[in-house]
Amino acid sequence: MNGQELLFKYLEHYILRDGEELSSEINSDSLTSIIDVSIVKRTARTYRQVGVLTLATDVKHWGDAPVSDPDLLKWRPGRRAALQNEKQAFEWLQAGWIIKEMRLKRDGKTTDKVCYRMGYRLFTLLQKRMEQEKAEHKRLLENFRLGAEQWKERRTKETQNERAVLLSLLQSRLMTHSCQAIEELEGSDGFPAKWSTVKRIQFLHFVLAFVQVSSHQDVFDWKEIGAQYYGEIGGSKAFDMHKGEFIHNLELWAGQLSASLGLISPGQITPIYFAGHLEGRWSVHQPGPVHALTDLAVAQDQYHTRASTLWLVENRGILTRLAADRDFTGKSDCMIISVDGHIRSSHRTLVHQLVSNSPINQVLIWSDYDEDGLCIAKEMMEAVSARKLTLKWVCHDHEIITDWTDYQRYMKRLLQDKSLEQEQVLGGYEDWNKWISR
Repeated sequence: MNGQELLFKYLEHYILRDGEELSSEINSDSLTSIIDVSIVKRTARTYRQVGVLTLATDVKHWGDAPVSDPDLLKWRPGRRAALQNEKQAFEWLQAGWIIKEMRLKRDGKTTDKVCYRMGYRLFTLLQKRMEQEKAEHKRLLENFRLGAEQWKERRTKETQNERAVLLSLLQSRLMTHSCQAIEELEGSDGFPAKWSTVKRIQFLHFVLAFVQVSSHQDVFDWKEIGAQYYGEIGGSKAFDMHKGEFIHNLELWAGQLSASLGLISPGQITPIYFAGHLEGRWSVHQPGPVHALTDLAVAQDQYHTRASTLWLVENRGILTRLAADRDFTGKSDCMIISVDGHIRSSHRTLVHQLVSNSPINQVLIWSDYDEDGLCIAKEMMEAVSARKLTLKWVCHDHEIITDWTDYQRYMKRLLQDKSLEQEQVLGGYEDWNKWISR
C-alpha cells in the first residue's frame, strides 16, 4: 500500500462510525493539497451524507520531521478537540498533524458539530515513537537479564555469609523478574502501579547494582552503587532521579533497611521524633521533651521502652503538644512516636522493635480525618501486627474505636461531610488519660 492508501485506511479505522464509508468524490484545493472527503451512510433505502473530513494528503513530503508543537503529543486517536486558535488549527491541518471533522444534521447539509481529530501524520509519528520505546525497553530488559545471569553464576561460587542471608529476598526477586517478559513486568504488583515500564526496568538495574556492591562491601555510599555498576563517567548519578522511591521500594523487597545492608550514606538522614522512655545499646532517653533518632541508629541498634502504652501519631504537632505536658509521658507510662505522614521503613522498624522488646499492651492510633489519614491509620495498624495488642483509634469527637472495620465505617461517614486535621481536635490531659484507661 502506498502512503495515501494507508491514510484512508486510518480514516476508516479511527474516524468512521459503524455503517459509514468515505465517498469516492473528493474536493481538493490544488494550492494547499488539502481535500474534503464526504462521509456517507448507505442503507437499503437511503444514501446520505453525514459528515465531511478536511485533511492534508501530501504524505510523501512529510518525512520524519518532529512535531511543530509539544501540545500535539497529547493527542490520541479517539480524541475530539475544539481549537479556538483558527490560525494554529489551519497550520496543523495543512501540515497533516490533525483532521477537521464536520458532522451534519439529518438533512445532510446543515452543520451539527465541528471538531478536530488526530491526523495520519501524527498517528504514524507517535506509532514510530512507541515502537522505538518498546525496542529500547526490550534492550534495557535484556541487559538486565544478562547482568542477572552473570551475577547468579558468580553468586553460586561464593560462600554464604550473614550479608548474603540478608540479601536473599532481593536476589530471589531479581531472579523472578529476570525471567519475565515486558508484558509480565508491566503487570507485576511488585512495583508501584504508577511506575512506567522504563522506570521498572531501571529499578531492576538499581537492585542488581545494589546487591552486587552490598555483597562485596560491608559499607558503601550511594554514589558507589551506580559508579561500580556502569563503570563509566556519569554512572554514579544514574539512579539519582528516583533515589528516594528506589530506596523505599528496595527496602520493601528486602524486608530490611538499606542501612542494614551497608548503605551508610544515601545522601540524607531520616529523623524519627518521639517522646517517652527509650533505651538502646548506645543511648537512653527519659520521658519529657521531644527526642529524635536517625534511621541509621535504628538499623544498627535494638531499642526497648518501659512504657505500656504506645501512641502512633501522624503529625509532629501532636507529638510536641503531648510532650509539652512534661509529666504526661512519665505518669501515663506512654511512648509517643510521630510517623510524619505515610509510615517509612525506619519508623516501621523502630515500632517492630518496641512491640517485640517491650511490655507494651495497647496502641493508640491517631491520624488526620481525611483519605490519606485513613490510609496512614491502616499502615500504623499493620506496623504493630507482630503481637496481639489492644488497638484504639482516636475519633474527631474524642471517642475511641477499638475495631478496624468500625473505624473504616466511621471514617467513611465522616468523609461524606468534612475533613479534619488532628490539630483541630487535640483535646487535653484529661482526654488523653481517658483514652488510655478506657
